Amino acid sequence: MMETIVLTDIRGIMYRSGTDEHGNTWMEFDVDEFADQSQGTCVICGATLDSGWMCMDGGEEVCDGHVILSGSKE
Repeated sequence: MMETIVLTDIRGIMYRSGTDEHGNTWMEFDVDEFADQSQGTCVICGATLDSGWMCMDGGEEVCDGHVILSGSKE
């Protein structure tokens, strides 16, 4: 069974953010190679990431496929 992170209180247009069941804030990201940023690694499946979601309360990164957006506020 694949682990998922359910996010609520979704905000943002270009890059969205949301809160998980533990109160941690997650934000979408894209790696900017021109700014010398390095690719991330998904903490759930180990995939190399050019984009995904980063936990702002711990720095973990996950694939888009592991995130479920449950609600939105704009």
